[in-house]
Amino acid sequence: MKNALFYYYQLTPQKIIKKDKYYCFEIDNWMYYLWLIDSPLDYINDLLIVNKMLINTNFMTIVYNTNREAISIINNRYYMLLKGIKDYKFDLNNFYNPYYFNGEMLNLKFLNHSDWGNLWTSKIDYFEYQKEYIKVKYKKLYKSLDYFIGLSENAISYFYATNTYVKKDYLDNLVISRRRINLEDISFYNPLNIVIDNKARDSGEYLKYLFIKDDYTYDFIETFLNNLNYSNYQYCLLMSRLLYPSFYFDIYEKIINGACNEKEINKILKRIGEYEQFLKYIYNILNKKKSILQIDWLDS
Repeated sequence: MKNALFYYYQLTPQKIIKKDKYYCFEIDNWMYYLWLIDSPLDYINDLLIVNKMLINTNFMTIVYNTNREAISIINNRYYMLLKGIKDYKFDLNNFYNPYYFNGEMLNLKFLNHSDWGNLWTSKIDYFEYQKEYIKVKYKKLYKSLDYFIGLSENAISYFYATNTYVKKDYLDNLVISRRRINLEDISFYNPLNIVIDNKARDSGEYLKYLFIKDDYTYDFIETFLNNLNYSNYQYCLLMSRLLYPSFYFDIYEKIINGACNEKEINKILKRIGEYEQFLKYIYNILNKKKSILQIDWLDS
């Protein structure tokens, strides 16, 4: 790998650490991450267009190789080199003041993830198709799947109702967002984690992250929500995002793909009641801030 780094980037690190999807090393107080690319190249092309906007942001920088290309082929695999500071300090202002972009980037179809209804429906159709195949091997997944599909269908209906009955305002342009929120690694500032979406996406995924890590208090949740300056439209989208149990489906897919044991799903199943209370608490706070669309079972 040292030879490849010198050939492509004229870099000579003393020590290289190999991780699951990347190699990392330090030079002159900068951290470098040689990241294995498993995304479609069309997505990478869209990302490079958006990356031009990320100057003077906290996102890591994409380092171009000696051929002036973002992608390097090493051992017949695609890699991208990222450069960032040694210690990233997470800042809630990332949610309060997201990065907006101009309307012409709406054409970046591989990055634009704002059509949640269509994306979630495709996911649910796939899980429904899999049910008969997991019935014997993954009994806990099979028994729990219908509940989370039902929660997802609630999220999808709410998303479509929001886009039908709630007006957007001038603050509802799309922003730079993340696929997932994980504060235990460098993904929050990794440009390869970027999507274009509504600003409610990151807030919703952050709240779900706090719940799954059991790292929240209701006082903090209330303060966080009160500091969001959202329109009615974005608050409804936030509620829709919270209804969609991405945390369950992420573990579900890891189990099916053999990346973790089925018993890992127990951590979620034993907290179903707690999550419903979590949703009700947030729903009531948002209703005090704005008049959002009603969710009957959270009103009870």
